[in-house]
Amino acid sequence: MLKKIGTIILFLSLALLLGAGVYHLFMAIIYDPGLPLLIKIALLGLIIALIVILIALIKERREDKKNEKYDHREY
Repeated sequence: MLKKIGTIILFLSLALLLGAGVYHLFMAIIYDPGLPLLIKIALLGLIIALIVILIALIKERREDKKNEKYDHREY
């Protein structure tokens, strides 16, 4: 039980840190006056694409785990 609680807290903390990091990265890209507009758009597109791919992979892994026939735990 404690292991599950610790894991949940760990993942929530990591999600918050990653979210804050992505937010600050977006703001740094958007408000940097030295970056050309084309580079800003390309970097933002790249970041958004990586986030979408990561979410899709997590969702796919959860679906696969839910549809597994056998439990691989040893008794």
